[in-house]
Amino acid sequence: MLPATLFAEDFPRINLYTENYGTFNYSLTGAAYEHDIEDIGGTATEIVEKLFTEAGIDFKLRLRTWSVAYERAVERPNYGVFSTGRTESREDLFEWVGPVGQYSWILLAKSDNNLSIDSLTDLRGLRIGGYEGDAATTFLQGQGYEVSTLPNESLNAQRLANDLIDVWITSDINGYKVAEESGYPDVEEAFRIRTVDLYLAMNPETDPRVINALNSAYDALIARGEITFD
Repeated sequence: MLPATLFAEDFPRINLYTENYGTFNYSLTGAAYEHDIEDIGGTATEIVEKLFTEAGIDFKLRLRTWSVAYERAVERPNYGVFSTGRTESREDLFEWVGPVGQYSWILLAKSDNNLSIDSLTDLRGLRIGGYEGDAATTFLQGQGYEVSTLPNESLNAQRLANDLIDVWITSDINGYKVAEESGYPDVEEAFRIRTVDLYLAMNPETDPRVINALNSAYDALIARGEITFD
């Protein structure tokens, strides 16, 4: 955490939440929950820390499950969550700062599958597994597809292996890693849906001076080449 002397005294303290998600944000100790930024790593975490340092705003970062992290930011002023996919359905729910990363929504299937998916319409009749509250899952549901969701992403790899679902909606940054770690690595990409920018999503009732300061800090870091996505 930054020295208190760096903070603008009239800025409120900001509460941030994140989750274990690929290389963007994760527990450095391998835990499901973390209470301090010292135990949280990832490329997006580094960018967010730079943003708050540049803006001179004090913050507290915790790592929780996605559903808890997202809910806090939706409901409470001066709360935020990352890394959050900026989608049409979420646009008006937050004030956005970033992007802090980029990923693609993909459909994974068993390596020995006989599927032929060239567009979303080819999903009709397939059993789709997803992660509860995930942006990609929510997108498919919004398109009228039935998705069997679970609160634990790793169980979807197991469901694929046991023929309980045909495809798993996930991301290129997280899906293969989750499959490997859960002991069911024999998966392959069956279809790539879209590429999405990831942001720090702030509750819309957050002090507007905070949002302005963070966006100005982002622009300054980009101009100096301190934020890149190479």
